Amino acid sequence: MGGPLDKARRAAGRLRRERLPGGGDPDVELRWWLDVWEPHLRSGKLFSPNGLELIGDEDVADSYEGRRWQEARAQVRRVLAEAEIDDPAFFSGKVVVDIGPGPVGLPDACGARVSLGIEPLARDLDRHGLLLSSDALYLPVGAEVLPLLDGSVDVVVARNSLDHVTDPPAVLREAERVLAPGGTLILNVDVDHTPNPAEPHAFSVEDIRTLLRSLRPVRERIEDVPHGHDGRQLIVVAEKR
Repeated sequence: MGGPLDKARRAAGRLRRERLPGGGDPDVELRWWLDVWEPHLRSGKLFSPNGLELIGDEDVADSYEGRRWQEARAQVRRVLAEAEIDDPAFFSGKVVVDIGPGPVGLPDACGARVSLGIEPLARDLDRHGLLLSSDALYLPVGAEVLPLLDGSVDVVVARNSLDHVTDPPAVLREAERVLAPGGTLILNVDVDHTPNPAEPHAFSVEDIRTLLRSLRPVRERIEDVPHGHDGRQLIVVAEKR
């Protein structure tokens, strides 16, 4: 069967075989935000089909800015619901890092004491006016090397981003490094999906379990509807030991 090191080597081998070169194509990702996501919101609709239900609003906001904030609030509730965290103020008073948030707005609306979005496209999103005006800080860097001190973060969120990055194992090592003891990782990632230019990495459930082996698992579940074209969503909540 082999020990933990052998399992890690096998997982790394699968990751090397089941990926396209590099991380997600930044041009493809930026065009999606500009050509699909923003026009949908500007047309007078929310992008999230259950956004109103998540935030408890009766109507879609009349203004684009209002709809943007509805999307941001809905993203916060969506992440908590997926993680089966019942406390709507879970992020309040904490230092929160969101890996690859795009312009959706969880860093802006989560109510954290310090809220950081680790987003390589941040400069481009800001240049196109896609970022909300808030106290959140967006760092235009990759998550493989986080410019943060060890043990300085209470919560790391990585929703639909791990298969976009250049080096997934490095990202999860950094997430663990910056988490304080007892800190929480909320991970949501497609598994068993076909690599593509925006999402070049393909994982199995066992791959993710191996990559998170040094954290303490809290809960894990699978949703059959993927973020992308195929596969399934794996949602994991884990804590730093």
